[in-house]
Amino acid sequence: MTLSNISFAQITDPIPEKVEKSKLSVGLKEVVQIPISGTGANRVARLNFLTHAGDGSGRLFVNDMRGKLYVINNRRVTVYADFKRLICSGFTYETGQQGFSYFAFHPDFARNGIFYTVNSEDKNDNIPDFTVKKKIVNNKGDVIQSSHHDVIREWKADQPAANQFSGISREILRIEQPYPDHNVGQLGFNPNTKPGDVDYGILYIAVADGGSDGFPVSHTDPLNNGQDLSTPLGKILRIDPFGKNSANGKYGIPKDNPFVRDKNSNILGEIWAYGLRNPHRFSWDTGGEGKMLISDTGEAFIEEVNLGIKGANYGWGKREGTWVVEQKNENVLFPLPKNDSEYGYTYPVAQYSHHIPKDWPDYYGIAIAGGYVYRGKAIPELVGQYIFADFGNDGRFFHVPVDELVNGKQAKIKELRLFDGKKAGSFLEIIGKKRSDVRFGIDEEGEIYVTSKSDGKVRKIVRSPEYSKF
Repeated sequence: MTLSNISFAQITDPIPEKVEKSKLSVGLKEVVQIPISGTGANRVARLNFLTHAGDGSGRLFVNDMRGKLYVINNRRVTVYADFKRLICSGFTYETGQQGFSYFAFHPDFARNGIFYTVNSEDKNDNIPDFTVKKKIVNNKGDVIQSSHHDVIREWKADQPAANQFSGISREILRIEQPYPDHNVGQLGFNPNTKPGDVDYGILYIAVADGGSDGFPVSHTDPLNNGQDLSTPLGKILRIDPFGKNSANGKYGIPKDNPFVRDKNSNILGEIWAYGLRNPHRFSWDTGGEGKMLISDTGEAFIEEVNLGIKGANYGWGKREGTWVVEQKNENVLFPLPKNDSEYGYTYPVAQYSHHIPKDWPDYYGIAIAGGYVYRGKAIPELVGQYIFADFGNDGRFFHVPVDELVNGKQAKIKELRLFDGKKAGSFLEIIGKKRSDVRFGIDEEGEIYVTSKSDGKVRKIVRSPEYSKF
């Protein structure tokens, strides 16, 4: 479909309504400060992900994108592993989106000691499993080389209960990245599965569209990766780390993946879902219907919450949110055509605007920070709410009932009010910074944590002094 087929006027303000402030509020309680790892103005640890090992130990693990994985045990912080040192010369974090990005513990970690990491590396002489097959250009139209590789490794700890890693590793997957931005995102296992289930021990991998680093200017998905089923970029991948039937023989492709084809096909069997711009985070509700939720960072207008659906096409770069996007100009949107159902796109179940209306100078976002459905016990009024935020300049926190996240509908998002002790305030006021860079984590009890690259601290979401309810 081309824009010439659409007779509607261009949309300048796709979501004109402000997000309503909720009656629900929560508190933020500082847990630990992660050690400084940088220099100058950017000295604090670049915290990107926090989770537990699922081993009953109560430990938390949090990564600094400069290379270290920390373990938090009874509020004591120690280095679990320094991957920059272990990986040595290839490790790189030249931009804010590079470095040691994510990690995930195998559901049987307590017994097998296995976990997975993803980090960016210099290309050197390494051969990627997936190469960039399209011409990469800059804003002058000059052909340039690819940026770097994203590498997924499997690590096996000699002693899973130890607070310092010793063991072995192996590389399982290497992806060439065209530009420095929009790299491999979260790694994760479905927490709702048990041994013997078809999804048990199957690794999900969020891969962004490869970015553009601003080049070509205002061009949506310049390499058209989102809709290309021959590349892993712009996809959710699903692999069996213990399998061997991949092209490199280092992992398996589950036979129930939606695009499994014969060996002569250009379609990648690893793909589970596609048409995503930057699926920065995903998580599963550990209660209710066990829904998988994918947050997808928008370009010029829309931030998305999507239901994870096998084989779904989320529309990027033909769609942004529930609108048609002009592929050669990111600042142009059009309404959906009357025959839109023919294209088979899956749309967000909740969305908000990061467009900046002229009369709302204090109302905008930059990029969604996906979170979790709260299933803890400490805050009864929060149970069943999907908690997420915007990690840009405003740092707003949001919530939406997971039961209202239904395919084909748009749930109403509300802004969550925050307290620092007994004092209400925005997240930026609480951390005392100009940018939030907020991320979410979770412990074994279902309690949610908050980190920030701006101050390197770990905080826990607790009940607010208001004990507010809907």
